Amino acid sequence: MTDEERFDEILGELRELLLDLGALSTPVMLIGGQVLALESKRRGGSGVIAVETDTGVAVERGFSFEPDLLFDMDGSEFMAGRLPEVFSGRGFSRRSKGYRWSKDLPSGQRMDLDLFAPGDVEVDALPTQMTPLLDSRVALRRSQQVSLTVGGKSLAILLPDAVGFLTMKERAKREHRPEKSKDSFDMFVYVKLVGAQSTREALDSAGDEGERLRARLKTLFWSRDAAGVQDVLTYASQHSSDEQELLAQAVVDLFDEL
Repeated sequence: MTDEERFDEILGELRELLLDLGALSTPVMLIGGQVLALESKRRGGSGVIAVETDTGVAVERGFSFEPDLLFDMDGSEFMAGRLPEVFSGRGFSRRSKGYRWSKDLPSGQRMDLDLFAPGDVEVDALPTQMTPLLDSRVALRRSQQVSLTVGGKSLAILLPDAVGFLTMKERAKREHRPEKSKDSFDMFVYVKLVGAQSTREALDSAGDEGERLRARLKTLFWSRDAAGVQDVLTYASQHSSDEQELLAQAVVDLFDEL
């Protein structure tokens, strides 16, 4: 089984889970790396998290096999009890990390689901253990439903828009995982996928919120030596020094367009 086939199997199970959730799926949004994967597939790609610059330098992070799901808990008291039942009914079981549910798929690969809730929700109000996520209200407020075909069937799910996705990723880099490089890489890939113009328009439409995010992004990607640019270069270690220089300049130029 290829990585692309493994990824499609994950998406197929995610589709069936959302169907089983029924009304409970309405406030569910996909976050994290799989947002990039679905944005790629919507544009005819394979779902691999990768980018190619205008100069032909290609770098990739691979496929994301672990869906991260954010549940909007507002007015969703009816989830209590029902949500764990649906997960269990589909063969998922809770792992030692209480926010993670896992299932062995027919191919033999394990699918891990990580559950998140808005950071302002009382822990006692959650239907099952979830990780509180700051800034998620921004993403939920600006979410958009997308549909794509997986295995001949339609998968419909909420995705964050540019402001929502970049807000969560920038905070993760700044506060939660400053030593990790994947969040910066994901921000670069996202802006390349959706385009600098669309990202700029989303930032403009978000008013002061968008301006603050724009300033933080430019701090992260303002020069060749900036932290975000250096993070992207960690994924191009196998490239020549000339190619790395071209990539670094491409990152700076892209975020300068915002």
